[in-house]
Amino acid sequence: MSPRKLWEQPGRLDPEQRVRDAVPIEEVVREYAYVVETVRGWLEERNEQVSVQDYSFFSMAIFELAAESARRFSKYKAEQVTRERSEYVAGIAHQLRTPVSTLNLYVQQIERDQGAPNPRALERLRRTVGRLSRLVDGILRLERFKPDELPVHPETLAPAQLIDQLIADYEHDASNKGLRLDVSVNRSARMQVDRDLLVDALGNLIQNAVKYTEKGFVRVTLEEQENEMVFKVEDSGPGISPERQRELFRPVRPGQPGGVGLGLSIAFRAAAAQGGTLELESAPGQGSTFRLRLPRAVRAREGRLEELMETSLENDAAPTVH
Repeated sequence: MSPRKLWEQPGRLDPEQRVRDAVPIEEVVREYAYVVETVRGWLEERNEQVSVQDYSFFSMAIFELAAESARRFSKYKAEQVTRERSEYVAGIAHQLRTPVSTLNLYVQQIERDQGAPNPRALERLRRTVGRLSRLVDGILRLERFKPDELPVHPETLAPAQLIDQLIADYEHDASNKGLRLDVSVNRSARMQVDRDLLVDALGNLIQNAVKYTEKGFVRVTLEEQENEMVFKVEDSGPGISPERQRELFRPVRPGQPGGVGLGLSIAFRAAAAQGGTLELESAPGQGSTFRLRLPRAVRAREGRLEELMETSLENDAAPTVH
């Protein structure tokens, strides 16, 4: 859109509105340059003579307006970053609260047991610690890397075994709600995928399905295609409105109300890092279906941090020429 058209819109002179409208500061400067050119053309058309002093005053006024816009732009963005960081930390705390509370309960139960600890309690404790560890690892990957920088280390595995492990982690939570956990997976299926990233993606989808479904079922299925594996996580939960769906897959929105932003951000990035996609079908009152599409053979990739470390080691080992 041209500067002339932009300036015809109401509120264009409000610096805060410029930020809310995602107007780049470079565009703001071009708009002020347009004002100077317009005034210069107006004077030339009328053959008006303006003193250097008057023209300098006008130019300085325009410059100060541009500087003020830049100052307010910077202040607004700084406040926005602080606010989003606060929401991000709150989102992490919200995600960590449940496994930490569960861990505390299991420890108390073991302390109350007389003699040898209950094997079932120990198993639940082990799985809760594993969930907490995976969540922390996923958060660290989310913080340190962009999707195209994440290290990807594929290995040949049976998806059914990994799904069994994830389902076992959430059986207790589902049982407390009376939820039915269904799994339909070809036990002989094999694929080459990064185990940690697959757990990041699929684990968060299953966790959210169990967490936000109060009655009915959570179903996990796997569809094998020629060059693609499609993991599907369905639930009979409350569903998600179209407005909320547009928010879910933004790069990072962990502080959004409802608490699902962090897990889905981790899942989305884990899928993208492996050349896959994450899709959603949902409507209020009709449950949700997430589809995780991954190549049958995921490509390996060293992370940016690993590449930098390798380069540094090579430089340290290189001979010095004087």
